[in-house]
Amino acid sequence: MADLEKLTSQLQSMDMAQFADALTENQNTLFKGILVVGSVALGVMMFNDHHAKEIALKTKMTQMQQKLDTIKSRDAAIKDLDDFKASIPKKINEFELITLISDYTKIYNITISSLTPAESKDMGLFDLINVSFDLKADNYKDMMLFLRKIEKSNFSLRINSWSGHEEDDGKMIFVIEISAVLVHT
Repeated sequence: MADLEKLTSQLQSMDMAQFADALTENQNTLFKGILVVGSVALGVMMFNDHHAKEIALKTKMTQMQQKLDTIKSRDAAIKDLDDFKASIPKKINEFELITLISDYTKIYNITISSLTPAESKDMGLFDLINVSFDLKADNYKDMMLFLRKIEKSNFSLRINSWSGHEEDDGKMIFVIEISAVLVHT
């Protein structure tokens, strides 16, 4: 502190000519001091600028990662929805149901004796279609193959009930009630 007070008192007592002489005399030291202070200031500014750019880059990377994760989540949700829609059985209306059953009867040599018209009920999320048939088969095996074909159909068919008996000539007479579900999508 004494040196600082001494320097301050010398500066106050100096006139301009003496001040210029002191600067000229310590010119190299003063230049080195300014150079050191300037270098330190420039280094601090460069570090702060680099640090700010690094923070901005990390923020952008985080935002991009969040966007990428969101896109991946959306794509996974779309795939799950498509898979779910694909798992829903094919739609069938009353006319198609009767036609389908008629086609199945032809495959197994079964005759349709009578048909109760299809009845469709709105159950909220789906429609339920019921139809009844009186059928005649040549043998028990054909009847069972026909029933199995209905159960394994690509449509959402269900055998609600069936009953039958064998006639004297060996033919099978049976009544079957079938339901189809039409999911609202």
